[in-house]
This record gives sequence, structure tokens and C-alpha cells, in this order.
Amino acid sequence: MKLQRVVLCSLLAIGITACNLPAKETELDINKLATFAAQTQIAAGTQSIQTPQATTTLQQDMLTPPTQFAGTLQPVVPTQTGTPCNLASFVADVSVPDNTNFIVEKPFTKTWRLKNVGTCTWTSAYKLVFDSGERMSGPESQPLTTGSVPPGETIDVSVNMVAPALAGTYKSNWKIKDDKGEVFGLSSGPFFVQIKTKRGGVAVWNTYKEGNSATEVFVIQYLLQHHGYTNLVADGIFGAETKAKVKNFQNKKGVEEEEGVVGRDTWEALIVEVSQGSNGEAVRAVQYVLAKKYGYTLEVDGIFGPLTAQAVKDFQSKQGLTADGVVDPLTWQKLVGK
Repeated sequence: MKLQRVVLCSLLAIGITACNLPAKETELDINKLATFAAQTQIAAGTQSIQTPQATTTLQQDMLTPPTQFAGTLQPVVPTQTGTPCNLASFVADVSVPDNTNFIVEKPFTKTWRLKNVGTCTWTSAYKLVFDSGERMSGPESQPLTTGSVPPGETIDVSVNMVAPALAGTYKSNWKIKDDKGEVFGLSSGPFFVQIKTKRGGVAVWNTYKEGNSATEVFVIQYLLQHHGYTNLVADGIFGAETKAKVKNFQNKKGVEEEEGVVGRDTWEALIVEVSQGSNGEAVRAVQYVLAKKYGYTLEVDGIFGPLTAQAVKDFQSKQGLTADGVVDPLTWQKLVGK
């Protein structure tokens, strides 16, 4: 019985096992199983090694600062748009509008109407100051007002001037200086007066002819030498030889004036502009008249050096001219004219 039960259980186990097996018997390939197991282990091992590297790379990426832009960012500076303390605005020409015509050497008074458009009050310590151009005998500076001009108010500013001695167009630029020495004008720059001069009945050049003897005759003779009449002796005597040279010069230059007489037109043809660095007979003429007529201590050597330049500037300043050391037509007229 026991044996039967054993046999019966065995048969039953075999039957159950047979039921679970596939219909076609499959042989297990040990080599393939071993290879698969090895690949699985390698894959697992590789993953375990690469995972920390990936983590490290991610951490480095998180810690690495972003790439800088090629350009450098500049700080933004806020624009100042506030109204300045000192600023003037032009309102009107009360007198002498631009390009007014004057006879040469005619005195006149220029008046501007200006408005205080700054934030500071203009006081009696403020001054009107010459800036540039032709001063036309005006002052270097003068008080702007005897009272005060608060912001928003206007003032009429006047300056006495004299039309230049030669015909032409002249411009004089002016500004204002405050009590601290700050110089200012309009937002566009200085305010100005511009005039035109023409010849009239005023004699601005002295006339010289045969028989005259004067410092100015020396000047005439030196200037004639400058223009090529080198054999003419500068002795200050307007004799026959000087007269002949004057006549020849007038004909060459087309000067329509009494022959042999040095008047306005001949003077303006004779004079030449000289300044520091120049040399020759025209410079001698300047030095001679400055020394003999105006008392400057100068050597008449024909070399326009620092001492001559300083003398010219001093003379110009005393005559109300721009003291730039350049002997221009206006300076010549003051040197040898009335």
C-alpha cells in the first residue's frame, strides 16, 4: 500500500511537471546564460561608475558662472537737466541792431536787453566783460548793474564804443562775470554787436607830401623799402626822391590819389600786417614809430621779438584795440593816423 501510494505520488508529480513543460523540449544553453549574466554584471557595474560622474558634471555646471558678454556694460550716468545758477537769454537789441552802418571813428552806444534765466540773482558784483573780436574802444569790463536782477527779470546793458578807423565789418563779443569769477553768456555763447563802417568826412590818416619832415615820413620810407624800393634812404625828409618813389608805387598798385602825395588810399596800400616772428623794413617802421613817437624803449633792428610784441600789445591796450600783438590795419592807423 505504501508502495502504491509512493508510486502513485511519483506518477502524479511527473504528470504535473509534464503539464508545465512546453510542448517541445528546450535545452538550456549554459554558455549563453553565463554570457548574459556577465553582460548584466558589466552593465550594472558601468552604471554604478558613471552615475557619480554625471552627478559631478551636473554639480560643476551648476557652480560654473554664466559666460560673460563680449562687451563691457557701462554704468548709466543720469543726465543733468537742472537750470544752472548763471545763464542769460537775449531779448532784444535796444540800440544798434546788427550791421548798422557808421562813419569811421564814430562814437556809439550799444544796448542789449538780457533776461536772467538762471537760478541766481545778478548783483552789483556782476560785471560786463569783453570776450573776443574787436573791442572798438570799449572797456575790458564794467559793472553790469548797480542793483540786482532776480531770476526771470530783464535788464538793459549798455556799453560805449567807437567805430573802427577803417571801412569794413566788425564784431564785438561780450559776456558776464559773476562775483566768484565765473564767466557766462547765453546758452549759445556770447552776445555781440556787429557794425559796418564806411568812410566819410572824418580824416583818419595824416597826409604827407614833398617838403614834410616827420616821424611818419620815416615810416613811409621804411614801408617803401619793404615794397622793393631798397635804394631809398630813410631820413625822415619827404624830398624829390621820396616823391618819385611814391608816384611809382601808386601807379603799380593802381592807387587813385594825388600823385606823389601819401593820403588815405596810399597809406592803406603801403601798410602790411606784421607780428612776432616777422622781420624786415616793415618791422623797422613799427619799431621806429613806437620808439620815437610813443616813447617805447626799442631797438630799431627789424626783428619782431618779444620786446616789440609787448610794446605793441601795450600800445593796443591803451588805444582800445584788441591787445594781440598783431600790427593790423587798425593798429597802423592808430600808430600813424590821427
